[in-house]
Amino acid sequence: MKRTFLLLSFLFCCGLSFSQTKQLSLEDCIRYAKENNITLKNADLNKESSEINLKRAKTAYAPSVSASLSQGIGYSHAENGGFNASGNYGINAGMTLFDGLNTQNSIKQAKLNVTQADYQIQQTQNNINFQIIQSFLSVLMNEELLSYQEEVLKTSREQMAQGENQFKVGKILESDYLLLEAQYLSDSFNIQNTKIAIENSLNSLKNILCINSKQEISIVKPTEEQLSKNIEIPELNEVITKTLGYYPSLKISENAIEMAEYDVKIAKSNYYPTLSLSAGISTGYRNNDGAFGSQLGNNLGENLGLSLNVPIYNRSATKSQVSQAKIKMQQAELDKVQEELNLVQELENAYLDTRKALNNYQLADARAKAYYASYQAYNQKFQVGAITAADLLQQQTNYLNYLNTFIQNKYTYILDRKVLDIYMGVPIEL
Repeated sequence: MKRTFLLLSFLFCCGLSFSQTKQLSLEDCIRYAKENNITLKNADLNKESSEINLKRAKTAYAPSVSASLSQGIGYSHAENGGFNASGNYGINAGMTLFDGLNTQNSIKQAKLNVTQADYQIQQTQNNINFQIIQSFLSVLMNEELLSYQEEVLKTSREQMAQGENQFKVGKILESDYLLLEAQYLSDSFNIQNTKIAIENSLNSLKNILCINSKQEISIVKPTEEQLSKNIEIPELNEVITKTLGYYPSLKISENAIEMAEYDVKIAKSNYYPTLSLSAGISTGYRNNDGAFGSQLGNNLGENLGLSLNVPIYNRSATKSQVSQAKIKMQQAELDKVQEELNLVQELENAYLDTRKALNNYQLADARAKAYYASYQAYNQKFQVGAITAADLLQQQTNYLNYLNTFIQNKYTYILDRKVLDIYMGVPIEL
């Protein structure tokens, strides 16, 4: 009975948590993704793996210690034979005193691997931030469009009702009334389609944040003042300078050069001799040679030794390894140059796209206001019977087209502007 109650309580709590809508601001989304996004978790695991490799590289300084034990038993059929037993026991230790700085360079390279994993986490975070703001702004855009569409639908409903009355008393033709009715249906479907677009964008956001599909979410809409805050376009030189000093992909390329340099040093270490120290202690016994304890003491022995291994000729294997490592270092240097060229080109294109988006946004704003004023004037003319329904609907269509263009251009500009912030390493906020 108790288990049944606990199970029902758990299911009720789960159902309650899914029934409650989770409200998220853009900052909440970014913070939530850092904690839950699977791609980011994989990047964190890669860093953890690099840290383990670093710890393992550092242990190369420590000596290796091993213990050995052998125990034998036999039987002899000779006249004075019988059962006999013997055993040998020992502890051995060894450590490398000098290996051509291979260990030191391997540790330094392992540290660079940890740094590389950090840069890759930052790069992954940037990609996810872009996806988040894209989906977030898509929701904002369609919610703003929806609010306008609902106002238009209200007007269309009034126009259809007025047209029906005018048709009944013979003031307008049936065709005009049918046009008004069709427009009302079209406006209704536009609202439905916009709601579907909002739902799709919210589902994309849930997928990025790794939120359960059953969990309802909504976004916290920023005010117009917040939307317009800090979206002025900086100078191109400022964008390039900040990006080159921050952008993770460039840091990854620079770090790869340093790692390649250590590959060369590690390969060259094979030219040098290796000096090793070994030590050990051992003892043993035989059952026919006296008491077990006294034998272990009498047979106790220690050893200490130095081993020097001088490479003379290994069929040019080391020379080939060094040459290959140098080639990889040169390739890493070329990759870094190419990465910087590509990045600057991306920045210039993104910057021009942002300026173009601003121009389109400002132009669409002016046109939408003009067409709205024209639509309002035509609506008044229609109410007094001065124009036909076709004339009115044409103006309404023009207004809706430019309204859609205005809203799309507005959020395209905000998105492009925020992309510049991502490049520069500026915190993403609305």
